[in-house]
Amino acid sequence: MSNRTPHSSGSRWSSRPYALAAALAATIYRKRPVWMVSFAASEASLSEGLRAACASTAMLALGNLLHDPIFAWAAIGAFWTCLADAAGSNRARFASMMGFALLSTLCGGVSAFASGSGALAATLAVLVFTTLGAFGRVWGAATSQVTILAATACVVMVDRPIHDIRNGLAFLGIYLVGCLFAIALSLTVWRIHPFGTSRASLRAVYLRLADLAMDSARLLERRAPPREWATHAAKFRADTRAALERSRKILANVPASKSGGRPTYDMLLGLLADSEAVFAYLIAVSGACEKAPDDPRRVKRAARLLNGTGDVLRRIGAAASDEQWDRLADLQARVRRLARRLETALLEPVTLRSDFELVDFTPSSERAEPWARSAARSLTRVWETFKANLSTDSVGLRHAARVGVTTTTGFLVIRALGLPFGYWATMATLLILQPSIAATWPRSIERAAGSIVGGVLAAAIGYAIHSPLGISLAVFPLVVATMALRPVSYSLFVLFLTPTFVLVADFATPGVNEVAYAVTRLGNNVLGCVLALIATFWLWPTREKFDYRAYLGDAVRANLAYLRAALSAPSHSDKDMERLRRAAGLGSNNAEEAIGRIRLEKLEDSMVDTVTLTVLSLLRKMAGTATQLRFSSNRRDLHDELVNWIDAMSADIESALDRTSRPGRHELPARDRLTSLEADAVGEIALMRRLLTERLREARV
Repeated sequence: MSNRTPHSSGSRWSSRPYALAAALAATIYRKRPVWMVSFAASEASLSEGLRAACASTAMLALGNLLHDPIFAWAAIGAFWTCLADAAGSNRARFASMMGFALLSTLCGGVSAFASGSGALAATLAVLVFTTLGAFGRVWGAATSQVTILAATACVVMVDRPIHDIRNGLAFLGIYLVGCLFAIALSLTVWRIHPFGTSRASLRAVYLRLADLAMDSARLLERRAPPREWATHAAKFRADTRAALERSRKILANVPASKSGGRPTYDMLLGLLADSEAVFAYLIAVSGACEKAPDDPRRVKRAARLLNGTGDVLRRIGAAASDEQWDRLADLQARVRRLARRLETALLEPVTLRSDFELVDFTPSSERAEPWARSAARSLTRVWETFKANLSTDSVGLRHAARVGVTTTTGFLVIRALGLPFGYWATMATLLILQPSIAATWPRSIERAAGSIVGGVLAAAIGYAIHSPLGISLAVFPLVVATMALRPVSYSLFVLFLTPTFVLVADFATPGVNEVAYAVTRLGNNVLGCVLALIATFWLWPTREKFDYRAYLGDAVRANLAYLRAALSAPSHSDKDMERLRRAAGLGSNNAEEAIGRIRLEKLEDSMVDTVTLTVLSLLRKMAGTATQLRFSSNRRDLHDELVNWIDAMSADIESALDRTSRPGRHELPARDRLTSLEADAVGEIALMRRLLTERLREARV
């Protein structure tokens, strides 16, 4: 076939820079500091960055042409409008972007006029609009994104008081032009294909799978100890499961009018099913790699095959993203060939299934509604949600009040101290403060770290560039990096956002000392972070409500059920096994996220935390053993002794989770009647029972 070019040596060489970049990103992910809670290099969006950069830079270029620095505000409006873009249909994108454009122009204008009327009016405007902006969270993430950005526009514009109606309307008109230009650019030149989001999500899935394969190869070559394999399972499997769930949700939400009978949709569903099969296979392979034979030649060959598998999986993701459907059959065949060779190299009968079926997937059956009916239904839902949250018990209302009070306090402090560019402090407070302590704490550290490095970068650029044209050109790559890296890491987003804002503000106010400007922004950002942290811990704090034991119990039960079913796999259907595997992965993910939030809120570790983390690590190992058993060609029916022992141990584990009774003593099954994988499963179940019945009780005492 003509599409077999990936086999050529030239193609191999051309893919090496990409593979090296991917390996570097994976290394950063593994070694990232604790405060960097987000790092997903595969989610970088160059298209989103280019769109925002073109919109912002075009406004700066127009201002340079007209010799009018006020067009810097049009550039800021265009940038914010791109940030407000909600993923989904063009209708949803238009609603979010136009909603932001109108809200930010109206509310920002009111704030600017209020600031021109006096300090009291400005303070009231900040209090009202920041409270309402934070309250938008109760209507979901998309609405919150719009309302918080509109509130951000208010706290920025309040620092630019308007005293004259005519000049004020001209200023707001130019700002609105920037917003509308970004909307037009986004919905014409940069229109999103109906399946664009689905393709991007599948690309992220296959990149996660590639990372999983390549990191397994790295650990295999190093003959890594069990502790590193446990870390690998916790980080890479959790991210892959999360990416799969996002992709499932996006595909399920594709309107029936777009999905019905379309070959592209069927192709995407097939890729999603294949990704689940590859994920399960790689989990089994990682378990086999951990126990691989000591033969250096076999180890080297297996690592080379895993790296090759990762490279092909990346190409599948790229082909899906670029709609190169003709390449997929050949690439998928290559994955299967590599899997057969890997089975030989590892001396482990683990087979990649090609007849995998997607379970628990329900595509959308709703047809697109007319605008009027959709708007009426949305307004009804908005009103019902509003009424439901008019209570002191509402987390959304308490969070909104906290944001309003804290941001207004920051505004008053800035005004009292007479600090220049004070909106940076109020903006930092507004964007950092989250409903829970666990979310605010790492976000504030990421913002502070990003601002420090970004301030240094801004100072360096300011020394090198002085002309308005040079500033316009420098802003372009900075906006590209800011928007493209926003899904990757919040700290990287802030790092490039800092010099972007500094340069745009320098365009609006030429002659400002760049170094002083960057230092001032850094100081105000730190002040905003401090205020947000104080409010998080002392002003109506919202902590994790759910007992971590509920998450832990659900995860233990789901993984134990999967392992028990895998031990008797011949008696279970593939659909049942796949449902159990997915439930085990989701249970582990939910427990790890909940316990991570609780640990951040306490800012300390206890013996209970240590034992709980050991349990979670063991659950990942149990899931790996279960998947190996499921895909092994040496499966067999359980004998009565093992069945009775598993039943007794499961009852003890359930009693420990419910705290109902003390467990008894049970003799281990005879070792000579167990296969190596069954012995692994027996050891893991016994250790789980001991952790839950002895270690966790001792830790609580």
